[in-house]
Amino acid sequence: MIALLSFPLAVAPGCGKQDTPEVRQAPERPLGELRLAMRKQKWTEAWQYSDAVLEAHADDADAIASVAKVAQHLEKPDEVADLLVRACSVESFSNDGRVRQAMIALVAAGRLYDAIGLLEATIQAVPSRHATRRWLYDLYVNSGNRAEATSHGRILVRQRQFDTKLLLSLGIAPSAKDDLGSTLEIVRRNPDDKRPLLRQANKLLKSGQTDEATKILGEIIDQHPEFEPAQLQLGLAFAESGNIDAYQQWLTEQDASSLDASSQYWIAKATVAAAKGKPKDALQFFWNAGQRDPDLVKPWASILELTSELQIESPERLSAIANRLESLEQVRVSMERFDQMGSISRQLATDIALELEKLGRLWEAEAWASMATTLPRDDTVEVDEVRTQIVSRLTEQTPWQVTKGYPELQPELPSEFE
Repeated sequence: MIALLSFPLAVAPGCGKQDTPEVRQAPERPLGELRLAMRKQKWTEAWQYSDAVLEAHADDADAIASVAKVAQHLEKPDEVADLLVRACSVESFSNDGRVRQAMIALVAAGRLYDAIGLLEATIQAVPSRHATRRWLYDLYVNSGNRAEATSHGRILVRQRQFDTKLLLSLGIAPSAKDDLGSTLEIVRRNPDDKRPLLRQANKLLKSGQTDEATKILGEIIDQHPEFEPAQLQLGLAFAESGNIDAYQQWLTEQDASSLDASSQYWIAKATVAAAKGKPKDALQFFWNAGQRDPDLVKPWASILELTSELQIESPERLSAIANRLESLEQVRVSMERFDQMGSISRQLATDIALELEKLGRLWEAEAWASMATTLPRDDTVEVDEVRTQIVSRLTEQTPWQVTKGYPELQPELPSEFE
């Protein structure tokens, strides 16, 4: 993100040079005149031809990009970005270099979500654009929108377009030391869009600074009331801070059907139900959260606490939940150690693959095992055998999360829990 903010667009020398334009009538060949003025580095004069060029060459991506270069020299960042996006659209997003340049221009102008929209349009037009999807994944991560990032990250893994950094960011959430500098700079450049502050709000919530997080989320929602990630975080913040009245008011303003697929929505409902002394409702809601996102610790840990409180006996189911919790914790610890040790331990990478296999996350497990084979050799680690074992269970139809054979992963609350 920091690199993108430096706005390294390829431009000719002499940026910012001013000139005294000659007064001319509309030329017959505006593109030729514009490019002649560009060669002479008469940028203001060249800009005089921009409207005529855009009108005469509305379907010429190179001509539009030439106007964008003039705008860059005249320090017009929004015009640069808009023109490059227009050029991308004209050529149906077929030029990787141009898409990347437009993305950089948008981020440099502080228009992070416009950059995300550009990349979404690009991969919708050409789903096999792996590099573009990876840029999109990184932008979503930097925006604090992990739910959207995850869906693209999983596609990259299934298409075998992964590296160590991607696998780690998919597996573990950002730490409390997450640097927010680039996100804050984006909002400084474009204060009319505070959605990138979602990342800061997430960090504040994790550190227990609920009031500060709630204030930032409120600012985001004032600008973009339909921005679902901020709405979900706000509801969760109200629930976890015990502000039940604020939560109930927030809930009345939501379309619950649109939030049903979110684990955050169900965790918030469960937290409020527990606070109201309704453990059976809380159990149902935490179960729903666990089904939406089986990789979260909180729903499973809360289910074990509630089943104990309600004196529910279901040895097989509760054992499966306890095993899932143990494996999730082991994956987190091993990934953090792997990262801290320089991402070169074949042993840790193989251990992670085995633990992910236990969890039924076979695509991710195979990726870790495959990556482990590229790390410094360790004859005590049987990584090839582990990878072969995992691959034997994979087919094109294998879902990201296998549910068959996992008693804890079924849509409906088990009858013995009711």
